[in-house]
Amino acid sequence: MKVREESITSEILRKVMHVAFALLLAIPLTPPYRSIFGYEQSFLDPTLLTYSILLFASSLINSIQIRLPNIEETFVNMSREHRKRFLEYINESFAATPFTDFMKGIEKLINRFENQLLFFINTVKRDYERRYGYVSITFALISILLSYVIWKDYNYISIYIGILALAIIDGLTSIISIIDKKTKRILKHTLLAYIITLVVFAILLYFITYKPLLSFIVSLSAIIIEMLSPEDNLTLPFLVTSLFCLLYGRV
Repeated sequence: MKVREESITSEILRKVMHVAFALLLAIPLTPPYRSIFGYEQSFLDPTLLTYSILLFASSLINSIQIRLPNIEETFVNMSREHRKRFLEYINESFAATPFTDFMKGIEKLINRFENQLLFFINTVKRDYERRYGYVSITFALISILLSYVIWKDYNYISIYIGILALAIIDGLTSIISIIDKKTKRILKHTLLAYIITLVVFAILLYFITYKPLLSFIVSLSAIIIEMLSPEDNLTLPFLVTSLFCLLYGRV
């Protein structure tokens, strides 16, 4: 029973982090962010540059994780080995001095922090992420970058809506499905999770667009994409953005 409760807690925590990180990906789209880089005077699009750098960095990390599946433990062990050698040098050079005791205290604090960090990472990491790395982050960046490149000149707000779909549709359906133990599960999530998420996302879109039919159709489509997609981090932002752009002005 305790293991089950820990699993539920870790899944909810992971989804809350997913929502937070997804919403953070909207920051490069905001006018204040773009104005920092002087977009009007720059030959580089700061939003495109930011997403490209993030995608390259996440892909690089994934490539390392494929070769080193336990990359966190590897780095922690390397860090501890170097600190051990440094402490041995301190003990030899400053034996029986307050400085030695001070450094030992610092070492204990660092070890405690590293243990807590590793525990947290192992708690929120999914099974396939243990084998292939944090590919979900890379997939999300690919989807958002494609959305921005293709649709930014047609309907800029659609990029925000794609990111909101990633945060809300994926996050909320998972959290409600974890809590809901009564309604029937349909593929990934429960029926109640789909209904609540559909209503929440449709209301949010209505207050953005003031188009009730468009809001409902896009929300329902996002639910279907979430239901059928093998990797929603890749499909939700791009497909929802594309659908919104194709329907906007027609519905």
